[in-house]
Amino acid sequence: MIDGLPAHLALHSAPGNSLQLSSELWELLLAQLEGTPAEPELLTVAISPRFPVASTAASASQGRALQSLVVQARRSSKDKGIGSTIFVPKSLLSTHPNIFGRPRPASESPLPTLLISLARPVALSSVILVSADAKSYAVASADAAAFEGQLAEQNEVVREGEQISLAGAGRTGGWKVAMAEPVLQGVVQKGHTRFLVLPPTAGGEELANGDASEGHAELEATASSSDEGTVRGAEDSEEDDQDDYEIDEAFLAASVLSPGRQSLPPTPLSPPPSSTNGLALTNGHTSFPLETPSSAPSKPSATSITVLPASLQQPVPSPLLVPRPPKDEDDTPRVYLRTNDLGRLGLFSGDWVVVGDEGNEHRRLARAFAGAGLLPETSADGSIPAYLPPTLLHNLHLEPSASLTVSPARLASPSFPTAGSVTVARIASPHSVNRAYQSLFLDGLKQYFQSHRRVLKKGDLIAVGICEDTARFAEGKADDDDVELPASSSSPTAVVFFQITSLELSPSSTTTKIEGGTAEEALLDQLDSGELGCYVDPYATKLLQTGLERSIAPDVAGFLGIPDSASISTAPNILGDATPASRLLEYVQASLRKGASDYDLHLTVLVKGSRGSGKRTVVRSIARKTGFHLLELDCFELLGESDLKTEGHLRARIDKALSCSPCMLLLRNIEALARKSQALETGQEPTMSTVLKECFATARQGWKSSGFPVIILATACDVEKVPTSVLGAFKEEISIEAPGEPERLAILRSLTATSIIAPDVSLRALAVQTAALVANDLVDLVRRARASAADRVLALAPSARLEDLQHAGVALTAVDFNDALEKARSSYSESIGAPKIPSVTWDDVGGLANVKSDILDTIQLPLEHPELFADGMKKRSGILLYGPPGTGKTLLAKAVATSCSLNFFSVKGPELLNMYIGESEANVRRVFQRARDAKPCVIFFDELDSVAPKRGNQGDSGGVMDRIVSQLLAELDGMAEGKGGSDVFVIGATNRPDLLDPALLRPGRFDRMLYLGVSDNHDSQLKIIQALTRKFKLDPNIRLEDVAALCPFNYTGADFYALCSDAMLKAMTRKAEEVDATIAELNSKPPYSTGTLLTPQYYLAELATPAEIEVLVSQRDFEAALAELVPSVSQAEMQHYKVVQQRFSSETMNSDDKIAQKQVEAAKPNGIALPNGVHINGVATSSDDEDEVPVKKDKGKGKARQE
Repeated sequence: MIDGLPAHLALHSAPGNSLQLSSELWELLLAQLEGTPAEPELLTVAISPRFPVASTAASASQGRALQSLVVQARRSSKDKGIGSTIFVPKSLLSTHPNIFGRPRPASESPLPTLLISLARPVALSSVILVSADAKSYAVASADAAAFEGQLAEQNEVVREGEQISLAGAGRTGGWKVAMAEPVLQGVVQKGHTRFLVLPPTAGGEELANGDASEGHAELEATASSSDEGTVRGAEDSEEDDQDDYEIDEAFLAASVLSPGRQSLPPTPLSPPPSSTNGLALTNGHTSFPLETPSSAPSKPSATSITVLPASLQQPVPSPLLVPRPPKDEDDTPRVYLRTNDLGRLGLFSGDWVVVGDEGNEHRRLARAFAGAGLLPETSADGSIPAYLPPTLLHNLHLEPSASLTVSPARLASPSFPTAGSVTVARIASPHSVNRAYQSLFLDGLKQYFQSHRRVLKKGDLIAVGICEDTARFAEGKADDDDVELPASSSSPTAVVFFQITSLELSPSSTTTKIEGGTAEEALLDQLDSGELGCYVDPYATKLLQTGLERSIAPDVAGFLGIPDSASISTAPNILGDATPASRLLEYVQASLRKGASDYDLHLTVLVKGSRGSGKRTVVRSIARKTGFHLLELDCFELLGESDLKTEGHLRARIDKALSCSPCMLLLRNIEALARKSQALETGQEPTMSTVLKECFATARQGWKSSGFPVIILATACDVEKVPTSVLGAFKEEISIEAPGEPERLAILRSLTATSIIAPDVSLRALAVQTAALVANDLVDLVRRARASAADRVLALAPSARLEDLQHAGVALTAVDFNDALEKARSSYSESIGAPKIPSVTWDDVGGLANVKSDILDTIQLPLEHPELFADGMKKRSGILLYGPPGTGKTLLAKAVATSCSLNFFSVKGPELLNMYIGESEANVRRVFQRARDAKPCVIFFDELDSVAPKRGNQGDSGGVMDRIVSQLLAELDGMAEGKGGSDVFVIGATNRPDLLDPALLRPGRFDRMLYLGVSDNHDSQLKIIQALTRKFKLDPNIRLEDVAALCPFNYTGADFYALCSDAMLKAMTRKAEEVDATIAELNSKPPYSTGTLLTPQYYLAELATPAEIEVLVSQRDFEAALAELVPSVSQAEMQHYKVVQQRFSSETMNSDDKIAQKQVEAAKPNGIALPNGVHINGVATSSDDEDEVPVKKDKGKGKARQE
């Protein structure tokens, strides 16, 4: 929340967007000005809501709502002694509902709802305007300098998304601010701000003359119509009524009669034909809009309704409620309903209701408030809930997913009996049993009862927040003379729960009389007996804190404002598969079922995943959701000087977890307790594995004795380092893998929910770019983007203060995310070799047109049409590129990955080899697992013949190469069949396909072969030279066609790269010689202009012109480089590669025979070839299945025998 002075809201009808301030508020702001000799006419102020509420669906859809409004204000000329008041024009009220809130009823002493502070407007560097009509565009285009000057002279705050106009521009539609940089709102400064005015678009006139926000039209019913802030009468509000309801005497009688009223019959609500506003004022009372189906002419008020309860994630400020409750009223017994539900019950907002089924001992009284505009209308699953504080919802003891009955209490103001004595017991938890926090939670308990007049009953749970950081400042014993300091204002970081174990009524408690039916009498009896709750008066009630109880606890972390309290969705993914969170939730909930302890279940879970994948976050979220207490422990902190001390520390933590049951004990970094290498060296299992099993048995015995389970969870980043005996001690294993694209998109949306995102940012595209990044990496990415945005804004507005930038609003742009992604990728790739999308385009690839089409057909089809492979059809994702060295195999693979937006993972053959037994095969598994985590991904195996040669021909005694080949074949088969490898493609490159193991060339593996040879014509050579020299500065007289005509046909792509590099080097050498000659000529003619001999550095920096130092590659540079170039592949070697190509011509997609066959098929008028040889319109050219059998037999072992 931004600091400022509290102020009231009123409406004024003066034209323009400037505010008017009362004299008292004006003087307070003037006192904050420094160095101002005279009183200014205008002040630039920032306005923000004092009580921000949760975003509703309407406001969240805007996506770019400002947190503060920077606007110019002047002193009110009709001030009549009103206090700190802001008079706001209608235009700002309608366009910024998130700042000014929903309509408020009139009150004698309303609470200030706004904060105002001085601000310095930030000068905008660039503004993009969209003209509303042709005349507006003509005015801006006629004289750009005059247009810029007029905007600067107006000195008004320009906001992105709003309309601006000029005073002397005549009858024009104005201009809409499409973009403003570097902040979302600022002022135009002549000579500094750049403008781009766009012509009107379709619907521009409607955009310029758009109506006010429909959801904010209610403001005019209650806002002031003059500078005095008086409320409109019922006559004006009826004109703007939107709901079809008539508020008559019968309806009012349902809520405003005295406590001794008679029981009323159901009241019909008839909709009149002329109703336009959602707010009506009758006899000084405010009613909220009611919603009913339009087909029903009338609907009686119900005696009770059934709603779906939901827990509040953050408290609703009392000043925002209608009517505003007293300051000392308990904020726990409250229920927030839709206005439609209030109308069905015949209630006003603030009336008392009974929550809970009749006859239920846990039912109680609560005040029902309208939650419209304060809380989301729908929950995450699309249902329409009723919101309750989490402690109230827990004290109702409802079953999971159970509904809640709400009925009118028929009490205008119930008088709860006062408790004479109350006994409070601690709920066992890691914080409540720790003596270091005893003084903190006792002070918090005292503050809990002193702050409000609480309404409690026996068995209720209450929650007290404590700040763990202040525990070290607490003294052991306080002296009698010590001054009692006020409670710390720091935010709580933990929760301690208490339970009311005993409650006795005071004999002087008052009673409430109701004349009515049996239901009212029974309700009165329950109220007098304290069954619906009792007042706990800290000055009249005797409070005693003693005892220790066990209970599950509600999730109050978000309600108390504890950081890092975000919950994780436990719903299955889009395919219906169980997520790690849902699996753990089911496992924990099973332990809470009645009689679960009789089955002797082993409540031990191992959560594995890479570092930063969210293992601890998942455990924390499930613990809060299920009500378990959480005791975290880092195993590195358990390690002692010997195994005996480590065992003692572990057993002590187990005992503490048993004393806090139901509890979840989280052992982080379980690999620290025992190392796998220790077991290999000694030949015995580690001692800690036995200790862990004994501790787990102790936890099961404690479950049976206390009735509350202790679930032991452990996390491991690398399970291969954990001994087998330790892994065997955990009966359940949950793996958290790298999030897929939908999961990353959900995480990014959650992380940027409170940030302003620029229109040029696509979170969906960002989710594709962040493949292989885990949750913690995405958090770091968003932090880097925010830091990049701050650096960008400070660079464009170096004189702006941080608070001014906060007021003006800074949006995260695509440039910020690109910079953050580049930095995150760079650090991530250096640490673990993360795959990333390369930056090689088809412009960098010269020639290879036929190869490009064939390889894209194989890879793009599964990506663009996954439905073709949904019925079990296997895709062919393995491609083998072979040919002479330097023909562009690696470059081609990178270009394919770039064009298809695939991550590129390059693996060199020797990188997989390891001296230890089994590690080489493990490296192959890690490569494919990392690619699956980064999908869609391309694995590129360079020099494949070095890692997958023919089995049986190697001379290594251990058979390492054979095992690598076998593991590679297994991964390729699993990738083709498993769903985890659906978006993983494998491309291999080799110079000698005849040395590969024949099994690699079978269908489902590398079954697509492409030959990349040298260019056999000068046109292809010209395309390669043009691609290599597209960033060169060429001489205007050069002809690359002549250069290509001089090249022989045994030049590879690498040779052409050497040719172009040598030509550039010779051009640079020639230019350097020319500069040296010029300097020598100048130095040979004294006197020197510089007083001494010229140096090359001084000449290039001070005297040389751009034309003198520009390097142009000429024809003679290419000819000189061509004369010195030696081909990397001789003619004899080229003949050998031709023989190899002919040998594999039947498997090669771009062989001469298949290219000729494609040309013949393309020439047929109605022959559309399909993969199985069948043609549309009855035309078929391929042979039947019997003829294809010999071709298939040529692959595999038959081919190996031929070799």
